[in-house]
Amino acid sequence: MSRRNEHTIRFVSLADGKHTFQFEADDLFFEQLDYSIIEGGQLKIDVEMDKSPTMLTVTFDIEGTIKVMCDKCTDNFDMEVQGSEELIYKFTEEIIDDEKIRTISAGEIEIDLTQPIYEFSALLLPNRRVHPEGECNQDMLEQMDQYLMVEADEVEESIEPDEIEEDETDPRWAALKKLKKE
Repeated sequence: MSRRNEHTIRFVSLADGKHTFQFEADDLFFEQLDYSIIEGGQLKIDVEMDKSPTMLTVTFDIEGTIKVMCDKCTDNFDMEVQGSEELIYKFTEEIIDDEKIRTISAGEIEIDLTQPIYEFSALLLPNRRVHPEGECNQDMLEQMDQYLMVEADEVEESIEPDEIEEDETDPRWAALKKLKKE
């Protein structure tokens, strides 16, 4: 049995109403996915599915840790994540252009939650992933500083906000401003 089958729900035999399921996503789960930005983790996913004759409403509650690379020192670390998302599976042959609604054709008997679990897990990550304060690899930071030509603080200090605006003014706008003042 493939690992992908561990994250499927066979809905055809379920009665209408609410049903709960529990899944786990570990390092092996993330390794099986192509082009995953998540390097590993240990997640517990509580799924509540509300089945009706026309659709399935699936709520994902995700909690655990995701192994990511620190954007500052490039070391891996475990980041705590927690969140909830909802996805609707509609029984139709129509094409629906909505990221929160997926379609299920009449002949399907199960839904695979592998991709939604991965997508929702990735959405829980912040844009900038850094260690908590003081936990970055200082040796790596010092090594990177040796290769930087200018310190980041020096670059920010050398550019004043007023200078940026004046330098970027198009000469045509400057001429129009003169006309406006007259």
